[in-house]
Amino acid sequence: MWIYLAFLAVVVLIGIPLCRNKTGKIIYCVAAGIILFVFAAIRKYTGYDYNLYAQVYIDFLSMDLDQIGVYRFEKGIAMPMKLLGNVMYVDYQWMFVGYALIFAAALMVILYKTSDKPYLGVFFYMTFGMYYISLDFMRQMVASFIVVLGMRYIKTNQFFRYLLVVLFASCFHYSALVMIPFFFLLRIKMNAVTFGVYTGTGILMFIFSWPLIQFLTKTFLPKYYHSGDVPRGEMDGNYLYIYTVFYGIFIILAFLFRKRLQAKDPDNRIWIGCMFFGFFFDAISLKHNIVGRLAIPFLIAASAILMPRVVECMFEWYKEKFKGNKKRSIAFSAVSLACIGVICVGMYGYMAATNYNGVNPYQTVFDDTPWVDPRDVWGKDVK
Repeated sequence: MWIYLAFLAVVVLIGIPLCRNKTGKIIYCVAAGIILFVFAAIRKYTGYDYNLYAQVYIDFLSMDLDQIGVYRFEKGIAMPMKLLGNVMYVDYQWMFVGYALIFAAALMVILYKTSDKPYLGVFFYMTFGMYYISLDFMRQMVASFIVVLGMRYIKTNQFFRYLLVVLFASCFHYSALVMIPFFFLLRIKMNAVTFGVYTGTGILMFIFSWPLIQFLTKTFLPKYYHSGDVPRGEMDGNYLYIYTVFYGIFIILAFLFRKRLQAKDPDNRIWIGCMFFGFFFDAISLKHNIVGRLAIPFLIAASAILMPRVVECMFEWYKEKFKGNKKRSIAFSAVSLACIGVICVGMYGYMAATNYNGVNPYQTVFDDTPWVDPRDVWGKDVK
C-alpha cells in the first residue's frame, strides 16, 4: 500500500513547481509520463490478469494464425502478441512494457491538450482507480483510451469519424461498441431537467436490471445469459458500495458547478456527461459486477479532464463570493481542497489496502518471484 501512496505523491507533487509555464508543463508531462510508464513496465505478477496474459502469450507461440483467428482475444490484441513472440522473439514481459507505454503516453497527451495543471489530472486519474485498472484490464484500457482520444469528434459533431474510432477501439475490446450511442447522449447539455431524466431512467434501469441484462445478454452476449434463478458467475454483483458512493460525491460536485463549467466551455457538457455515465455504470455494477467495466472510458475522461476544471471553477467561485476578503477566499479554498484530497487519497489507499484489481503486492522484474500458472488459479480453461 505504502509504495502506491509514495508513488502518487511523487508523480503529483513534482508538477506543482513545474507547471507554471508552457515549458514547465511540457517537462512535467514528459517526466510524469516516464514515471507512470516505468512503474507499470517493470511490474511482475501484479494485477489479477498478469499471469493470464502471460500464459496466453506463451500459448500463442505454438499457435498458427488460423487457431488465433478463433481465439477469444480481440485481434487487435492477439496479433501484436503473436508478432512479439514469433517474429521479434521477445519475452512476454515486453508485452506489459508495451501496454505501459500506451497508457502513459495516451494519458499525458490528453492532459497536455486539456489542462494547464496536468498534475491535477494525474491526481484524479490515479485516485479514481484508473491506474490500478490499467494494471489489470489491459485490453479494455487500450480500447478506452482510444475512445477518449476520439471524443474530440463529439465536440466537432463528426459522427462518422467518431464511429471509425470506436470501431477501431473494438478491435482491442468489444465493449467499445457500447460507446456508439453516447456520441448523441454526451452532446446534450447537462441541466436540472436532463440530470433528472438521467437519474430517473437510471433508477428504473437499476430496479429492473435483471430482465434488462437477461434480454441484452441473450441477444448480444449469449455466453453470459442465464435463464434460471441463480445468476451466472460474472453477472453476479459483488461490488462494494464504497466505490459508487465515492464517484457519487464527484458527480454531485460536477453538477453543482455545471453552469459555470458550461459557460466557460460548452464542450464541458461532454465531460460532465462522462462523470454521470461513469457513476451510472458503476452503480449498476452493484448488482452486475461485469457492467462496471463499461464505466472505464467515462471515468478516464471525467477524472483526467473534468475534475481539474471542477477544482478551478470552485476556486473561482470562492474568489467571487468573498471578493474583497482574500484571506477568507484562500481559507475556504484550502479547506475544500484538503477535503477533496483526503477523500481521494483515502479512496486510493483503501483500494490498495483491499487489493483492488490484484495490485498487491507490487512486485517487479527484479524480484525473485516464482511463476504461477494461471490455470492453477482460474481452472484449466484460460481461453
